[in-house]
Amino acid sequence: MLCLSCGAPLPAGPGKQGGRRPRFCSGACRQRAYRRRVRTTRPGAGCTGRRTELATLRRLLTRHRLVTITGPGGIGKTRLAAELTAPVLDVSTVDPAVPPDAGVVVLDGCDHRPGATAALIRRLLGERPELRLVATSRGPLGVEGEQVLPLRGLSPADAARLLVDRIHRLDPFFAVRPADVTDLCRVLEGVPAALELAAPRVRLLGPAGAAEGLTTALDLTPGNRSVRADLERDHRRLAPAERAAWHRLAVLPGPFDAELAAVLGAGPGVLDRLVTTSLLVPEPAADGTTGLRLWAAGRAFAREQLDAEGGADAAFEALAAHLVAQVEPHLPAFLLPDGLCRRLVARADHVLAAIGWLTARDDARLAVLACGLARAWLALGRHLAESERLVRAALPHVAGQPDLTASLLAALCKAAHRAGRYGEQLRIGADALALESTLDRPARVASLHDLLAAGHRAAGSPAHADGHYRAALSLARELDDPAVLSLLLNDLAWAALESGDVTEAREVLGEGLPLARAHATPGRLASVLHTAGTVALAAGDHATAEARFVEALLVTTPTDGLKVPYFAEGLAIVLTTRGDHERALGLFACADAVRLGLGAVAEPAWRRRVRSAAATATAALDHRRARAATRAGARVSLAAAVAHALDASEHFHATGHDGLTPQEHTVAALVTDGLTNQQIARRLGIAPRTVATHLERIRAKLGVRPRSALAAWFTRTAADG
Repeated sequence: MLCLSCGAPLPAGPGKQGGRRPRFCSGACRQRAYRRRVRTTRPGAGCTGRRTELATLRRLLTRHRLVTITGPGGIGKTRLAAELTAPVLDVSTVDPAVPPDAGVVVLDGCDHRPGATAALIRRLLGERPELRLVATSRGPLGVEGEQVLPLRGLSPADAARLLVDRIHRLDPFFAVRPADVTDLCRVLEGVPAALELAAPRVRLLGPAGAAEGLTTALDLTPGNRSVRADLERDHRRLAPAERAAWHRLAVLPGPFDAELAAVLGAGPGVLDRLVTTSLLVPEPAADGTTGLRLWAAGRAFAREQLDAEGGADAAFEALAAHLVAQVEPHLPAFLLPDGLCRRLVARADHVLAAIGWLTARDDARLAVLACGLARAWLALGRHLAESERLVRAALPHVAGQPDLTASLLAALCKAAHRAGRYGEQLRIGADALALESTLDRPARVASLHDLLAAGHRAAGSPAHADGHYRAALSLARELDDPAVLSLLLNDLAWAALESGDVTEAREVLGEGLPLARAHATPGRLASVLHTAGTVALAAGDHATAEARFVEALLVTTPTDGLKVPYFAEGLAIVLTTRGDHERALGLFACADAVRLGLGAVAEPAWRRRVRSAAATATAALDHRRARAATRAGARVSLAAAVAHALDASEHFHATGHDGLTPQEHTVAALVTDGLTNQQIARRLGIAPRTVATHLERIRAKLGVRPRSALAAWFTRTAADG
């Protein structure tokens, strides 16, 4: 005989003291079997990952007589309803007989005959006041008093557990862990039916082989079965205009908003219809808006239909023309507007899809989008290597077009500077400046002079840098743009500081900092504040330096991976002068780790200043404590390290900040940046429940409830400085 838990051989003969033969090889196997038995008999065990939804369903039934569980095919509507241990009646073909003594009844498949089912529900609710109904349907039934419970895909952890369970039902000895199938679960979006279909594939090909070449659940279901059959049925039920809109939306590879949907011909009425049929999933964003997403299988099916109709080119043309119209007017500007940068980064998947389509047609408009997205990524400190690859791939398509070539070269020059390749930056910048000088775009000429000055300064040629700074300043004053002028004055002050002229740096910032406070965006103001803090450090005014670095950290968001390390290091230098060496070393290590992850490097002069302070802090500690502080700092997120550093700042606590603690301020900043509670928890290394607690305290202190109101408060506070 074999152990019922692990399958190991059992000793022959009777059990101890002549009792019955053993069924398990050890006490551990007996306990495992017991836990497995308990898990499969408790409520909610039959539908993995739906315990919260089941509890919600039970609660809703105490308040409403009709609850409709909605979602796409295969999402687990019937399985969840069946957990109520109530009669499940199939209404997809005929009106069934309802048991006369039933208190709760499940009506399954209501979307097959929505009109007839709605009439049946009205009759049952009218005739039997004590009866409560649970309906399963693609969308709401429109019956008065109906409460809708929409289902989403399982969480990654629950999806992995479900898939592993289904694999083990096929083969209990198959070696697979939830961590092995995470990528596959992500592709299948946590849809239970798709996960069950994937179990035989994993058993046959292994986790890695099963995920290879798999893009959606449609790849699991050839022919007219399962997921494809459900989608075909949904397709037949849509009106022609709704089908056409669904097909066109399939060119959008990620979440989108109503504006992009309208560009592709999907107005509010059509979107509402697609949402009610569960083909579109609404996803509330932190700023109060609502995003929309097509299920991956539904998008793949709709794209097949679009290609069969020959409508893909028209849809991509509409998308590309819309995006180009947003970017092109701003390419001659010194800097892209901050709002446009964030919009482009949020829509990066769509921009890249349009670039891919334009590239296949050798359409020079791809350069507009490539330049816009690369500049946005560089401005916000994201995807530096991808920015460079994007620009280099676009350059061969714009031969003979000096305006687009100059724009791409300028973006490439910026990427080289961020990566610390200053010689390459100066060569590319010189070529770009030569082209821009033949065009009527003074703001771009000023921007290139500023870039070349930064390159010469970093390469150790201050005389050349000064000439470019003066040329850029002269053009900026002619443009009468105070925001641009403040940034150029900031760069000139930094150059003066590097040459050892602290007095000139202070004088230049005396003009630049007030302009930045009045006209610059929070992120750009933070850069000027960092320079002001560094000037104060050089002058020995540590209190002013701390105030400037803290303010820079407070006006920008912790996710700006390029700028925040500079501000954190500035505060760490101040902490070193105060003797808080361990916290300073942690901040230095964290900033290094963030830059390493981005592929960026600090400017040489700043790097020397930081290394000197880090050496001082290291020398003040014994080897064990210094190494422990450095290792700990390299492991934590930048947002968490900044919150820890702010907690040590006397200036932060002296100024109050509406009573928020540093950790609460960091949570508010991340909410403003659009992160969910789960994402904030991962970023800070804390539990989602702790994030929720911080948010409740923030709301109580500030008197705001929605996340959008909290984001508005943070943005306003940052703008007010």
